[in-house]
Amino acid sequence: MLEAFFATERGSLQDTTVRGGFDLEQELVWIDLIAPTQEEQQWVEEAYGQNLPTIRSLEDISSSARYYRDDDGILHISTYFLSKNKSLQADNEDEDNSHILATAQTVAFILSKDRLYTLRGEKLVSFRAFRARARRNDYDIDYKDPIWILLGLLEAKVDELADILEDVHRDLEKYSTEVLNNHHRENVLDLDDMVTRLAQQEDVLGKAQLCLIDLRRVLTFLSRPRALGSHIYDVDVRELTEDVRSLVEHDTFLYQKVRFLLDTTSGFINTEQSDTIRRFSILPSMLAPPMLIASIYGMNTDSLPFAQGHYSFFLVILIVLLFFIGPLIYFRAKKWI
Repeated sequence: MLEAFFATERGSLQDTTVRGGFDLEQELVWIDLIAPTQEEQQWVEEAYGQNLPTIRSLEDISSSARYYRDDDGILHISTYFLSKNKSLQADNEDEDNSHILATAQTVAFILSKDRLYTLRGEKLVSFRAFRARARRNDYDIDYKDPIWILLGLLEAKVDELADILEDVHRDLEKYSTEVLNNHHRENVLDLDDMVTRLAQQEDVLGKAQLCLIDLRRVLTFLSRPRALGSHIYDVDVRELTEDVRSLVEHDTFLYQKVRFLLDTTSGFINTEQSDTIRRFSILPSMLAPPMLIASIYGMNTDSLPFAQGHYSFFLVILIVLLFFIGPLIYFRAKKWI
């Protein structure tokens, strides 16, 4: 898919339909390629003479080649974007019990003097949010300058990461209540499911941390002298850097909270398993005295007390019951069962 945008007279972005290479001859400031076909990439290369990487090659870019300016002065940036979706529990289709799954994908930015090229493998919420904001032009920005488009997309990425962290924070508050309440410890299977959900949240936080660290490196690169060619962008870059720093700290806090809940849940599981083993250990101790009495009175001899008489059977049964009930009362008093 190939989407193109031009700047209106008041500086906002407006999309235009691209049905072939001839549609790219107009004054476009942003070319957005979403899992493009070879033909669509060829349109861009023929119209602007700009070579574009393939989707597969984006994942193979080494860290040293993710941010650089080539000999023609064109800026190349490859950075991670986090896409999220909600996955429901298999045994419960209630949306309130859903949790976040996230995937990180590489997006390529190619910034020339006249326009910005973006290349990605799938649609992203942050891109859609930026397009809506740029179409309204809430901040009265002149998007005829493609650098503002680049900074706007990075800002949308920060906002998306902040939303993901807020969703994780809300879910962790709910999980914390479930883990620490006594009623949730009654079933070890529920605790096992909680470990799975917490592990998924830890995975999301890890990927968010990867995106934030990568974005911080991008902003460090953009803050270098002559990286963007002018100092008018320095304030925006510094503000984005500060936002990233605060989100990294928030991500670290949430990661520590996940580790605490994982350790707590694992401790509850171990306690439940220990209680189960203890109950099975107590059962032979309760049955041992009655079995001993029964085995003694099962001997082929007449010298045993209460072995003779009409009521001897009932007396032996009573003794067996007493030896069974006695340990039972004792273990109950100790709260072992």
